Amino acid sequence: MKLSDKIIQLRKSNGWSQEDLAEKLKVSRQAISRWEGAAAQPDATNILQLSKLFGVTTDYLLNDEYESDNDLPKVKEAESNGIHLIMICMITLEVMILIIQFITTIILQNTFLGVLSFLPFIAIIGGFEYSYQKKKREANENAQVFRKKFYKISAWAGIYFPIRFIVRALSNFYPRPYYTIALEGVILVVYLMTASLICLQIEKNSKK
Repeated sequence: MKLSDKIIQLRKSNGWSQEDLAEKLKVSRQAISRWEGAAAQPDATNILQLSKLFGVTTDYLLNDEYESDNDLPKVKEAESNGIHLIMICMITLEVMILIIQFITTIILQNTFLGVLSFLPFIAIIGGFEYSYQKKKREANENAQVFRKKFYKISAWAGIYFPIRFIVRALSNFYPRPYYTIALEGVILVVYLMTASLICLQIEKNSKK
């Protein structure tokens, strides 16, 4: 497929007119018309701009033997891989924080440190969301799937100890004596129900 045909195909797939593309590239509509009519070719600077704008590599644009976008990895795929790597790093940090929460809450039984250890967890989620929003325009469907998985994993990993703290705090207002095993059972049930509901909501929001 020739460069002229690729420009036409990519422009139309984005729903842009020649005027729209010309405005985005800061060139005249006549220049776009000449490119698409194979009467002229874009220079190196315009090739780079087209690559970024359409989310494909310059190799794909310049090599006629590539007949479809699938013949060469897209820039979008590289962006989604970046989101995937960020997700793995963030989840690793979440696991480390989970271990710290276990030590402070179960072993040391220090409520203050347990609550304090939850703050980095919130910061991790905020950092991931910031990275995703920054790359949102280039992110493809795979990146969105990674984001959904990250939030589901975060829900299961991050809410157990906050729920444990809340339930134990509320148990102090319970007028009758209770067994520790029963309390742990209540904590587990509330945790499972809450995490499941959050995951269902994440799934629901991702389909909108």
